[in-house]
Amino acid sequence: MKIAFLVRDLCHMGGVVTATQNLAGALAEKHQVEIVALRKVRDESYFPLDGRVRVRALTDLRKHSASYDGDDPLAHEFPARYPYPKTEQKPLVSRLAEKRLLAYLDGTDADVVVSSNPRITVLLAAARGRYMKIAQEHSMPGIYEEQIQGPLFGDAYRRLDAITVLSPEERDNLGGLVPNVRDRISVMPNCIPDPGGRVSDGSSKVVVTAGVLKPHKNFHGLIDAFATVVERHPDWRLRIYGSGVEEAALRRRIHERSLYNHVHLMGPAFPVTAEFAKGSIFVLPSLREPFGNVTVEAMTRGLPVVSMDCDHGPRNILTSGTDGLLVPLDDTEAMAAAINELIEDEDRRVKMGREARRTAERFAPGPSAERFEAIVAKALSRSDVVRALPGTADCTVLPDGDVQVELARRETEDEVPAGLRLVCRDVRNAKEPVHVPFVHGTARIPRRGTLADGLWELGLASGEGYEKALRVGHCDVTDLVSPRHEPGGQGLEMLLPFREQTGHLRVRSRVRPRYSEVTGLEVMSDSVRIEADSWSGEEIVAGAAVAAVNRKDKKRVLLFPVAWAEGTRFGCEVPLDSLTAEHRHEEEIWDLWLRPADGAPVRMSKLATDVLEPFKVFKYPRPVRERSAGEASAPAKGGANRAAWWSRRGAPDPQPAAPSRVEIRPYFTTAAQLAFKTVTL
Repeated sequence: MKIAFLVRDLCHMGGVVTATQNLAGALAEKHQVEIVALRKVRDESYFPLDGRVRVRALTDLRKHSASYDGDDPLAHEFPARYPYPKTEQKPLVSRLAEKRLLAYLDGTDADVVVSSNPRITVLLAAARGRYMKIAQEHSMPGIYEEQIQGPLFGDAYRRLDAITVLSPEERDNLGGLVPNVRDRISVMPNCIPDPGGRVSDGSSKVVVTAGVLKPHKNFHGLIDAFATVVERHPDWRLRIYGSGVEEAALRRRIHERSLYNHVHLMGPAFPVTAEFAKGSIFVLPSLREPFGNVTVEAMTRGLPVVSMDCDHGPRNILTSGTDGLLVPLDDTEAMAAAINELIEDEDRRVKMGREARRTAERFAPGPSAERFEAIVAKALSRSDVVRALPGTADCTVLPDGDVQVELARRETEDEVPAGLRLVCRDVRNAKEPVHVPFVHGTARIPRRGTLADGLWELGLASGEGYEKALRVGHCDVTDLVSPRHEPGGQGLEMLLPFREQTGHLRVRSRVRPRYSEVTGLEVMSDSVRIEADSWSGEEIVAGAAVAAVNRKDKKRVLLFPVAWAEGTRFGCEVPLDSLTAEHRHEEEIWDLWLRPADGAPVRMSKLATDVLEPFKVFKYPRPVRERSAGEASAPAKGGANRAAWWSRRGAPDPQPAAPSRVEIRPYFTTAAQLAFKTVTL
């Protein structure tokens, strides 16, 4: 099997680089492996790489190189499709690198292509190649910026054959964020080989740690904890390996705590494992750690670990009390106590160090290669099952409002696979999925009591639990043009299926126990006439009114009595002058409610329709009313109510405000609720 790993570059120090190189080397024992880097800026990687792994750089930015690409104008342009941080002043990954990556993806003969970078994953997912596509997430997708989450969660992940994450917790988190891909998420810890060399005997009075010097690594907390350790054990030292933006701040902290003889910033070390062997205890003070390569690297050198119990890596590596100690997150005192505990019990420290070496074997090349091969095998099995499933369905809203989903006729006359279900997943993942069985290729979603209010994506679930998103063939919502209002019915329950932008099938469910549907709105020269229908089960009787409630000041309410009523249908007239007279600011919004003679107010909306976004379709004229400066509430544009201000002081306004013009805008909000906006012109 030929396996290709895609990385931004191998020219920086980081966990992704080491993890990718280590796994590539592990797989090279049985497979043909290459690493494809978008850029190259130095001659060698900081970390050792198995000689059997081929490295291909798509752009070469080394000025001394014969293949230097810096003279190409595209090497200095931003890419077109590779998601880029908006804050960047110049591209780290260029348009040239992007073009060459796309060409590589179109022409590679690899059987499996693995992206180790979420931005690259977006391009891999859209590639036309027939190879297996896998994304390795080395961080937490839930904390990615929206610019990356959007394309990943929206479409890229669902185009992949497999997604790997570092811990079971992250599998659950990502499955919650993107529920329609949870069946292809697997846990794949990083591969950390034993580098060989000296192993700690636990006798040195040195505590070690390592990592990039950034705030979430919490080295300042470790310095504070070590101040407590030094009070009891002044002959022990702390060595911090690494570099980063916090270096100066950490050095100030060391000096402020008078720890300059006990705590030392050692700078970066290659390989750092040789330095770990000089210590007797390793500490991981991180506040967030998806995995923690350095933790396993220290364990290979026989060091017990004291670690914050942060999300999610440490608790999936350590067994607290056996090969290390987990302490509560951000608890500096507990961290100091744990370090003291191991310092003061040498026998336990040495025993834990031996157990740590055994734990580290779980992440060695052999087990890591087997895990990856199992993920590929699972993805192949899933792919075979999913490929055999129908991918397109016709959807119809039946006269009673139920939604019928019928699998499109397949090229063969094969029967629908046994156990096939229609799975409805809440797009926001706030509600449990709903499963509906297929009977002879047809599933029916009842309008009432099935889908809670919200947006649902529809797909297929096989008997094995694999899922496939459904694309829309034909979608018939004709019976929703004039949906039936059941006499005496309690509220609104309506399902509106539609084709999402990517072609997949979704259903908008609207559930309102008490509801008032706007059926007509006529804009006159001096008023707006509203017709509506109450779907709440009670008839409209004398005393009912329509209320316009100011959105910012709920105490400001205008009441308009119902002019006529026939059962649940009713009408009222809103005089434009009443809105004009009450207009006090440059812009105000009034939300419309039905106030029955008895009972709570009901929001007036436009949901009983086949139109998915009523605010884009139902548009109305915007009449303008002019009023004189003497009207009590008339403000001058951009200022306070001058006339009222002078009136309260018992004096005439020396500069009366000019007559103002107010535009009245009837409209439906994005939630399809009726409102009036008044605007000073």
